[in-house]
Amino acid sequence: MYETNEKISAIVNEIRDIRFSKMSESEKQLKCDNLRLEFEHVMIEEEEKVVKVMKEYP
Repeated sequence: MYETNEKISAIVNEIRDIRFSKMSESEKQLKCDNLRLEFEHVMIEEEEKVVKVMKEYP
């Protein structure tokens, strides 16, 4: 769980840094889109872990 929180915090911080950077809007959008996909992947992994635990401990 701590590992997931660290990953999420890192993604959020990176998105925040990108939004306030001086790069072009299209580059910002592209980088943020990639980070959103990474965030989604982390959340899906976490959901799978929860489902596995729930199956093991009914």
